Amino acid sequence: MTGKEGLLWGIAAILIGIGGESCVYTEQAKITPPITIPFKGEYRFDKSLQDRPPQTVAVLPFLNRTEQKEAFDIVRKSFHGHFSTLNYTAIPLYKIDHALRQAGLETPDQVAATPPSKLREILKADALLQGVITHYDRIYVGVYSQVAVGAEVRMIDPQNGKELWWAKDVSRKHGGGIATTPVGLILTAVSTAFNMREIELLRSSDDLFREMVRSIPQPTLAQALRPPGIAIMAHDGMRRTDRYALKAGDVLKVALEGDPRKKASFRIGNFKKDIPLREEEPGMYSGSYKVLPGDFVEEALIVGVLWDDHGNSAEWVDALGPVTIDTIPPAIPGGIQAVGRDKMVELSWFKSPDKDIGQYRIYRSSTPLTGFAAVGKTEMTSFKDTNLTNESPYFYRVTAVDLAGNESKPSESFRATPIAPGPTRVKGSIRENVTWFAGASPYILEDSVTVEARATLTIEPGTVVHSHGAGLVVAGKLLAQGDPKNRIVFEPATVGGEWKGLLFQGTQNEESSVQFAKITGAHAGITCLSSSPRIQGNDLSKNRVGLRIQDSFSRPRVQGNVISANLSGVEILGGAAPVLEENDIQGNQKDGVLIRESSPSLQKNRVLNNGEAGVRLFSSSPRLTQNNIHDNGKFEVFNDRERDLPVEALENWWGEKAGFKLASKISGRVEYHRVLDAPYPQGRPIELPILKSPLASPVQKDSFLILAHSPYVVEREVTIDGGATLFIQPGVTLKFNAGASMVVKDGGIDARGTPDGTITFTSSNSSPTPAAYPAAVRFEKESGVASFFRYCIIEYAETGMEVAYGSPEIDRCLIARNGQAGLKVTHQGAPKVSYSTFLQNTGTGALVALGGARPRLYRNNFRENDFAVQSHSSIFMDARENWWGASPPPESLFLGQMNLKPWLERPEPEAFGGRKP
Repeated sequence: MTGKEGLLWGIAAILIGIGGESCVYTEQAKITPPITIPFKGEYRFDKSLQDRPPQTVAVLPFLNRTEQKEAFDIVRKSFHGHFSTLNYTAIPLYKIDHALRQAGLETPDQVAATPPSKLREILKADALLQGVITHYDRIYVGVYSQVAVGAEVRMIDPQNGKELWWAKDVSRKHGGGIATTPVGLILTAVSTAFNMREIELLRSSDDLFREMVRSIPQPTLAQALRPPGIAIMAHDGMRRTDRYALKAGDVLKVALEGDPRKKASFRIGNFKKDIPLREEEPGMYSGSYKVLPGDFVEEALIVGVLWDDHGNSAEWVDALGPVTIDTIPPAIPGGIQAVGRDKMVELSWFKSPDKDIGQYRIYRSSTPLTGFAAVGKTEMTSFKDTNLTNESPYFYRVTAVDLAGNESKPSESFRATPIAPGPTRVKGSIRENVTWFAGASPYILEDSVTVEARATLTIEPGTVVHSHGAGLVVAGKLLAQGDPKNRIVFEPATVGGEWKGLLFQGTQNEESSVQFAKITGAHAGITCLSSSPRIQGNDLSKNRVGLRIQDSFSRPRVQGNVISANLSGVEILGGAAPVLEENDIQGNQKDGVLIRESSPSLQKNRVLNNGEAGVRLFSSSPRLTQNNIHDNGKFEVFNDRERDLPVEALENWWGEKAGFKLASKISGRVEYHRVLDAPYPQGRPIELPILKSPLASPVQKDSFLILAHSPYVVEREVTIDGGATLFIQPGVTLKFNAGASMVVKDGGIDARGTPDGTITFTSSNSSPTPAAYPAAVRFEKESGVASFFRYCIIEYAETGMEVAYGSPEIDRCLIARNGQAGLKVTHQGAPKVSYSTFLQNTGTGALVALGGARPRLYRNNFRENDFAVQSHSSIFMDARENWWGASPPPESLFLGQMNLKPWLERPEPEAFGGRKP
């Protein structure tokens, strides 16, 4: 029997293996040899294929015109295998399919509808082979069967669509049996893994295309250098219903039939290469690979290689399926929780990150280190161990097992104690180590419970604690450690009730912790007095105060908590120095964080949507960095000027990066010149154009004067030009040297203070007198940039403000003690002055108007000035509804034409008259 016959007998073995009781036996084979009809199909080729043969050829996905979906893949691979034995460069199928998918061509129909020129561009091929599967039929006759496989294939030149070669045929095969060749034996071993039709299709496709490709002309040189021929290859390592993957110790067997007296090897994808195949008999090669611990590869193709002494080689990609080798155990299960219930323990754990988990195994012992025995297995991430004895401790470990049977190392042991169900009433002192069990919930605080020094109270995950008003006082150690799925709950015993909360008192040296608890309805959810417990992952909501930290020995780490819907979020008082990190502090009615006389560190927190201020400070020097602080009520940060201590607030996200908007939401001495350009952690630091003292250079881009750098000394004349606006934060003071002024050309000044944060323009002299410097501000040119002055004090200048052009709004300002004029308006100046006070201005007095000036005065108070108004303007001045110091006003206070009536009968109470003492 020839090697070819042996191979076909081996494939036929699968066809009869399932119904083997009907076989006819001979000494060498268990059925007569199969009868194959020779190739008698139609074919034609163009002469140009002989004259100018292409170099690289791509075998495109075949169109399947039969009703059998399984025909598509094996027929194409079989043709490619035989075509690759010719002296053309056949592009590997996986490269073709990858390139087509990248181009959005997912189906054979899409590929067939694509112009050949486009496919040439995608695949970089000189010629294309297009195929259509025309037949796939099977007819049973007794113990024999007939399989017919037909195809029509053509090669085209993609540049012009010209047909180079065409062939069409149907291969019909009769027979069945069991072969004894290496390939046949392997195919017999895998017969349970594949549909019989697939094996028969492989046989018939092999016969069809072996003869068909011979009709393709080859160059003369190609005939001389023809690579070795491979007829077929098979292996036994594919996935099947009873095996997910090969494990350590398994043996992968491979057999190949091809030209005799050659060298052969195979590779397992890119995992292992050059695994030798030995020639058992002429043209029949076999070999194997034993899987070693640590081996791992998924869906690897088995590729056989046959080569001769001249270096000519051929490859064959096995059509039976890829190989998966998995000897690596899965990760140890994590997040394990064990909770005691009545006569049982409930276990849960996180889902394994490994995608091939088959089951979890649970082991139990009565001791923490040894004696563990399996008590169950499950495909879920939870397990109930029942029929246990209450109040007896049990220890558990969990492992993960993958589909290949690899078992992980066991988890750490976890203790759980079955317990009779609650409620459990508690009060008084705890003087020894005690555990509150979830299964005994709820625990009812009938009166105050105190954990005394040197005692420890441990509270299991999932425990519920109700209070009729009393609190839990910790002078010793508290370990209340829940988990995200089983939080410890502290709440009032009645709906709408209130209780005192958790109070840590003088436990700075204890290792207490409150983790993953939900605390509601308390006067203060958690209070730390000279205590530093770890506070992590809790929900502190709907309390009067979510968290209060007080006294200089309080330095707790507060991380990852949700502190929301409280009257006040966090209060840090009396020298405390906690670290607040990654907390959500939002939606509290008053302030998110209140800091008084303390120095905490706040980083990576979200402080949002609190009713009044995000962070409010009194006499404190905290550090705020990498927080998201925005959308709070009136202020993002409010630093009271009680002691005027600076606050470092660099590299935070304030909801926006526009400095002029931030200035109105940050009050007091706060250093924020470096901000984030987006929410943390995506945001990157950017510098705001915040100026520092002294001021001596022109301002030609939007810039800021902030309280953190106040007072500013204006050394010389400073121009504002180029369309820039100088923003001045409430509370800033500018001190002018002799000869210094702010000169506005094509620009503007936005100096909008507040009643408690007035902006002051004054002399740098320690004992200032009127006319100490030329002017606080002069508007010298037309500008498209608006200017605003509100709650400003302009004093001790020669002329407080001079407006030659523009219409600055001067609202609620004090213009006082200036030497020549409080406000001088010339040329086309048209300021709007309202609710302001002109006080003790000498020379030409409070206001002088020249040229075409047209100031508008409304509800201002003029007091103790040498003159109230001198109008030398060609435009009649509107000065109605102002207080001139008396009613009727003395005529000696006015020069020029103006309309004073009606005047105010008494001082305007809303006019700003300076800072309140």
